[in-house]
Amino acid sequence: INISAAMDFAYSIGKRSDYSTIAVVGVDSANNYYILDLERFKTSEIAEYFHRILRMHTKWDFRKLRMEITAAQQVIVQSLRNDYIKPHGLALSLDERRPLKDKQEWIDGVLQNKYNNRQMWHYHGGNCQILEEELILQHPPHDDLKDAVANAVDLLVPPSNSASKQRRVTITSSPVR
Repeated sequence: INISAAMDFAYSIGKRSDYSTIAVVGVDSANNYYILDLERFKTSEIAEYFHRILRMHTKWDFRKLRMEITAAQQVIVQSLRNDYIKPHGLALSLDERRPLKDKQEWIDGVLQNKYNNRQMWHYHGGNCQILEEELILQHPPHDDLKDAVANAVDLLVPPSNSASKQRRVTITSSPVR
C-alpha cells in the first residue's frame, strides 16, 4: 500500500469558520483506496498545525503531504517547512497546490468514479461519518474533509504488483454506498 496525506487549512477559529483537516489515504496495487485517518480541528497556531502533522506522520509514515494554499497560507507552509519540518529532520515533502476556481467540480472529478466503481473504502465511525455527510449532501455546511481526501487521493500512485515489493496490509473496512 502507498500512503499520502493532505491538509486543508482554515486559520480562523470562529463558530461558523471552516475546519483545518488532515486526511491520510492509502492505495493498493488493485487500485483500492482506503481512508486511513481523518483529523478535523480549529486553530490559528502554526505550532498546532505541526503537532497534528507530526502525530499523523509518526503514525502512518507518509512521505508526501499536499497542502492547498492561497497567498496567506503560503506563509504558513513556509514556516512549517523551515521552522518545524526541517529542524525536526522529518522525511516529509510538502506539495503545494493552489485551489482551482471550481473546487467542487475538481473534487468530483477526483473522487466520483472511484466511489462509483467501489474503489473507496472507509473505516467505521469517527470523522468518516462527517466525511460521508460532506460527500452526500448537495451543499454541506463544510467541505473540508472531502477536499483533503481528494487532494490525498490525487497524490497517490498504486504500488506495482511485484511480489518482491508487495507488503501485505490488513484493513478492516466496508465500502461506502
